[in-house]
Amino acid sequence: MVASNLKFHPDAAFVVAGQPITHTQFLADIEAYQSKLTALKAGSHVVLFHPDTYQFAVRLFALACSGHNVILPPNGQHETLSLLLAQSAFFAGDATNIDDDVLFTNLEHSLGHTPLQTNRLQWPTNTAVIFYTSGSSGQSKPIVKPWRVLNRELAVLSMSFDLPSQFTFLATVSHQHIYGLLFRLLWPLAKGHIIDSEQIQYPEHIAQRLKNIRYAALVSSPAQLGRLCADNVLIPERDKIKWLFSSGGPLNNEHAETLFNQLARPATQVFGSTETGGIAYRQVTQAAVDVPWQPFNGNYLSLNHEGRLMLDSAILEQSNFPLDDRALVHKNGQFKLLGRIDRTIKIEEKRLNLDELENYLQSHDWVKEAKVVVIPAKRVQIGAVVVLSDEANKELDQQGKLAINRALQAHLSNRFERICLPRKWRYIDALPFNSQAKLSLKTLEQYFAKPE
Repeated sequence: MVASNLKFHPDAAFVVAGQPITHTQFLADIEAYQSKLTALKAGSHVVLFHPDTYQFAVRLFALACSGHNVILPPNGQHETLSLLLAQSAFFAGDATNIDDDVLFTNLEHSLGHTPLQTNRLQWPTNTAVIFYTSGSSGQSKPIVKPWRVLNRELAVLSMSFDLPSQFTFLATVSHQHIYGLLFRLLWPLAKGHIIDSEQIQYPEHIAQRLKNIRYAALVSSPAQLGRLCADNVLIPERDKIKWLFSSGGPLNNEHAETLFNQLARPATQVFGSTETGGIAYRQVTQAAVDVPWQPFNGNYLSLNHEGRLMLDSAILEQSNFPLDDRALVHKNGQFKLLGRIDRTIKIEEKRLNLDELENYLQSHDWVKEAKVVVIPAKRVQIGAVVVLSDEANKELDQQGKLAINRALQAHLSNRFERICLPRKWRYIDALPFNSQAKLSLKTLEQYFAKPE
């Protein structure tokens, strides 16, 4: 695995608001921004947020190539930015959402000197990118990813996925987290592809982009891909989509099969985390076939005594890294996920894995999506938040909520004891995913804060 040959590819380009930006212009813009950084001490930490991938990329590489560490907030909310600026007072990017009472040095306002037109910028190898992930509990924690580790993962992606021609990368996910940073920016940039700088919100906009693209790679999430299934506006341009990537959570098997049938292209699902980067991948084309995960080259999975998945990776600098997942590991190294360790609870001495409960609930024809949570109370109770099918919504209108509750409880009773069944049910139009395609535990719990 060689990562030392990474560079700014001379054929790479960006598209900003429909207009191309060349490799030469990109390097010139990086150097221009570097001229604003002369007051920074070597190895400074700078908070970076910008919704536009091109503007983000200019600032990221200007900072990294000048020997500075970059802190990436997961979003641009004012509270998020304010919290991180309390740790580092230097900021680069779009400061629109930062409160006036926050004291910080905005590098955007720094006076730059005339940049040197060297055209010799080297791909970063030192310093680090620092991510802040909230996870399901809402507790933020820093995760330091040295550039040498990021570069190893880029080398693995290049070995794993064949993109022989120049592709245009379209994305519905943000570059502010590890999946988006690698798949929609760093990897295509180093390999000479074209990057659309806008994070696309609506499928209709993807369809419009595809009309003017020869070959496309779409980087998305399960939540966003799931919405395509009901009315997939990409079908007329499906021949343009050569790669379809999904990460950030599990992609429903039924959605994976539907997308394959609609687009004649399997979704490549990537399993990983901010701490580990990509661990494994798979392609599901039939919902009934339980396709195992294939580890990326250099990754080796095993189980510890409690059934926890352990990772040894050529990418990471820590061996025997514990994951938060239970799994079945096959002799060939592939594995099947069985649910998260931290989602196994006890109800009156009965062990229950919430992931297993969710998966079985979603196997009912009436259920499109479901999440279950533990409701804070004197006695442990399970609450279910469910997105119903069209057929089930008709039944809900005709028979009422109690009938739906009983039908779904009867279904779950085929596998789970009565004590493990959800006691409270909420039916909603769509699960509340945030801008990072994540579900917040606190948001789900709020559905049960008030009586029905």
